[in-house]
Amino acid sequence: MGTSGSSTARIHICGNCGSEFVKWMGRCPTCREWNTLQEHAVRREPASASRPVFGTNISSSGARPASWLDGIPGSLGSNAPVRITDLVSSDDGSTNTLSRLHSSQRVTIPNDDELNVVLGGGIMPGSLNLIGGDPGVGKSTLMLQIAGAVASLAIPTPGIGMGLPDSNNTRTKSSTDGTGGPVWYVSGEENPDQIASRASRLGILQSELWLLGETHVDTLCQQVVVHAPALIVIDSIQTMVCDSGGSSSAGGITQVRECVALLLRLAKSTRIPIFLVGHVTKNGDVAGPRTVEHMVDCVLYLEGSAHNDGLNLRMLRASKNRFGSSDEVGVYEMTAGRLLPVSDPSSLFLAHRVTQEDAEGCAIAIALEGMRAMTVEVQALATPSGSTTGYGRRTVEGIAMSRLNLLIGVLQKRCGVFMFKQDVYINVAGRIRLDRGEGNAVDLGVAVALVSSLATIAVRSDTAFVGEVGLLGELRSVAALPKRLAEARRMGFSRVITPR
Repeated sequence: MGTSGSSTARIHICGNCGSEFVKWMGRCPTCREWNTLQEHAVRREPASASRPVFGTNISSSGARPASWLDGIPGSLGSNAPVRITDLVSSDDGSTNTLSRLHSSQRVTIPNDDELNVVLGGGIMPGSLNLIGGDPGVGKSTLMLQIAGAVASLAIPTPGIGMGLPDSNNTRTKSSTDGTGGPVWYVSGEENPDQIASRASRLGILQSELWLLGETHVDTLCQQVVVHAPALIVIDSIQTMVCDSGGSSSAGGITQVRECVALLLRLAKSTRIPIFLVGHVTKNGDVAGPRTVEHMVDCVLYLEGSAHNDGLNLRMLRASKNRFGSSDEVGVYEMTAGRLLPVSDPSSLFLAHRVTQEDAEGCAIAIALEGMRAMTVEVQALATPSGSTTGYGRRTVEGIAMSRLNLLIGVLQKRCGVFMFKQDVYINVAGRIRLDRGEGNAVDLGVAVALVSSLATIAVRSDTAFVGEVGLLGELRSVAALPKRLAEARRMGFSRVITPR
């Protein structure tokens, strides 16, 4: 271990944080995780024999590699600081050359306000975005729809990506005017014929959507510089390889990290936005080193069930966003193999209620998904247990099991409502997951639905519930209460039970 040859070196890389070490250790000194170091072989070449890689050209003095900042038109050089007022257009309408060079006009995706909101107002030029999700959840479908939508804006203009138009071209690029070139959909999992077949089923037939089957990032970068696309979608990053990754296999820690680093230089130097599709592990994290999530500008997760039942909803969350809020959530509905944005989730949830009358074990709670308040239907069923152990079963869908156990304990201790011999089932309709911090805000709705089912007392259909239940049995206030009340009023609820 830790040995090296004339052309290869053996190093150990932490699978959790991506740190590199010469020798193996049982515990990573950086992230303090156990048994995460894996041995990898990387290619090592003498400096005199190494060939230039995109974004790492040797400077004229030969003293150091040039930064990718040197390739940006109008840059003052990677070593020279720049005034922020030179990079941001002034309010007086001045047409400073450098201000126009660094104008960060976002591209608004047509007919997809959900993704525009999650990204912070549209696609930022030169951004590197990573989207992950479970197999079959719809990552490739969403990316193909985005590519087709942006391709519908494409206009033939010179330059690279969303960079400046030619000095003789006075036409201004904007979100309503169009982008500067075609959109590339690059796949390492499908050939162009298969992608075209999938696109035709979705009704995506834009002429400026180009399909490419390629797995070598260095080759891709050279073609990008020549053809100047406006947007690149890579599906998926785990299928890509590059020369800097050495002899390691595709999807390995070294290859994923080096490919992302190369694409980062490509995006920043050409101002072409890039979307990467990433596989996820069994824990729900994007496969590969965690350093990849630190390198990209935006990390998105598409959540939902891959099974065609119920509302078949998808939630698009941003766990990181350098150009906007990471609290925004986009809602989609999978219909006929296509992801359709849902602008009013509350109306969709309530429209699918089995009954609009008072019902046992059914309560309406008002949750906050990102910055958006929405009504959700909480269903509960408490039935005598047939278990020989004398303890009932607990089954939940949509909230955390620990939260259900807490509520049952509070009901038994503070309210005298005993359920230890009852099988308890909780379901949040529509497959909405409230098992994060927002799950506490629907405590009151869960507790009311539980007691309603146990006591066979119907809950009024015109009443909504908001509040966190404390260990003393008290109701605690929740965040954004005025926004929740406004949503309940908009949906026609005449009463809302809230903490004082």
